[in-house]
Amino acid sequence: MKQPCPVTPSERDASTKVALKVDVDTKVGLLAGVRNLADLLGELGLKASFFIAMGPDHSGRALKRLFWPGFLRKQLSSGAASAYGPITMLYGLVLPGPIIAEAAPGLFNRLIAEGHEVGLHGWDHVFWHDRLRGLSDTRTRRELDRAAGLFRAITGMDPATFASPGWQITGRALAAMAEMGITHVSCTRGRSPFRPLRRGRALPLVELPTTMPSMDEALSLPGVTPANVGQWLADQVRPARLNVFTLHGEVEGRALLPAFRAFLTTLMARGASFPRLVDAALEAAASPLPAEEIVWGQVPQRAYEVSFQASALPGIDGGLGR
Repeated sequence: MKQPCPVTPSERDASTKVALKVDVDTKVGLLAGVRNLADLLGELGLKASFFIAMGPDHSGRALKRLFWPGFLRKQLSSGAASAYGPITMLYGLVLPGPIIAEAAPGLFNRLIAEGHEVGLHGWDHVFWHDRLRGLSDTRTRRELDRAAGLFRAITGMDPATFASPGWQITGRALAAMAEMGITHVSCTRGRSPFRPLRRGRALPLVELPTTMPSMDEALSLPGVTPANVGQWLADQVRPARLNVFTLHGEVEGRALLPAFRAFLTTLMARGASFPRLVDAALEAAASPLPAEEIVWGQVPQRAYEVSFQASALPGIDGGLGR
């Protein structure tokens, strides 16, 4: 992997944009992680886009991934295995899975009142992650409708945005989102905003792909530690471009909150700006956007395939999105 290039003073301007995409997969991620992240962002005067899994926390059912080749090794090397805690890993196995959004409905309105964007991260996070590619149109739409219904009941608003669990997405899911009134999504890995193609037609959605490695991916690399990962990630930001950084309530919102603070303060010192995804989508849609296929590919630091912006896959540097 190439070493990150130092940022020069001439690159320190607000044309370097970093959109913070916060995925919340679990009850503990919502209760503890989101509160911590909201407090930190408020202290620094920054806004983010939060995507919350609305339905049952079935984290324990993800233990079957231990049988996937390389999954346990990658989880241990990145520290992700300890992010959720023992109680969470029993949900859906020996403990019933609590409905995540109902654990702290007031947090939705707090985030909205503080100027953050809030969207959907699916209904059953584990089910979507592991089963989406084989779901029928009907079952896909059912997952989306259940999530949207609870979001509407909590906030009084229709959801406008969606981020897929584990970068797992299909054309049928995107088409269903467009029918529901979703306007912008972040479901792939890639380089720049585009409109997804399905059956040769561009969908009326703006896709804002994750362009950077996640913190757990970075921590699986030699020499990257919790003490320096914030600086390492800041050095991956592409100057004068839109960067989308995916973080997690369970990870950066808890044990790695100090590393996330270091990431943010380093970028703030360099003059980066931090648009919400909705703002980035509106700016992108103001000009003609390319229409692209979504394809499946491998990120070396993950044990499963993820969806990619087609034009980005061949040139990915180590699969980490530079």
